[in-house]
Amino acid sequence: MKWFLGVIGAALATWLVVVLIGWLTQPVRTANGVRERVGDPDNVLYQYEHFHDLCASVAATDVKIAAKQGEIAAYDKRHPDGDPSDRFQAAPKRDRLDTELTGLQQFRADQAAKYNADSAKANRSLFKDRDLPAEIGDDTPDCN
Repeated sequence: MKWFLGVIGAALATWLVVVLIGWLTQPVRTANGVRERVGDPDNVLYQYEHFHDLCASVAATDVKIAAKQGEIAAYDKRHPDGDPSDRFQAAPKRDRLDTELTGLQQFRADQAAKYNADSAKANRSLFKDRDLPAEIGDDTPDCN
């Protein structure tokens, strides 16, 4: 019986040592896991392309916004008092143009906010091209 209790005690002591070692080494293992995930070549390439794609999306949306503003100005010039044919439509064309412009502006704001938020993240901004802007504001970014 003493032999049995000795084996149980040794097994319990071994288990306790293993748990304690695991608990003590967890910060090191966690840091190593993060380093491996962040430094993974696929992640590096993805982050690099991610910033270029977001920047290009904002720049392209700026072009669309300018075109839509030009379309609105041309419409207003052609129809200073409104288009008489609009009375037969559910929504006047000018209202539709304004709605499209608002949608483009909101999309641009969302993309710029995502770019800026990702730029603030240490694990993402490590791989952002130095030629890209640190943040995107109201001006059209240079994404080259």
